[in-house]
Amino acid sequence: MSAKSSEAMMDLLKELVLLKQLDKQPGTEAPSNLEISEFELRKNRRLEITDKIKALAAPQPKLFG
Repeated sequence: MSAKSSEAMMDLLKELVLLKQLDKQPGTEAPSNLEISEFELRKNRRLEITDKIKALAAPQPKLFG
């Protein structure tokens, strides 16, 4: 993994931590539509980040033998 890929992965991991912290914040007993929508957006972003991390961690094909 290149230094650029490592840095990108660290940035993605930091964002994942932040998103998880936001999900753990206490809310009201009955979440509002806005809270539900925000949770769904964070969930979708977490899935995107996970896919990007997997792509960065996957072995890269060699272009030159």
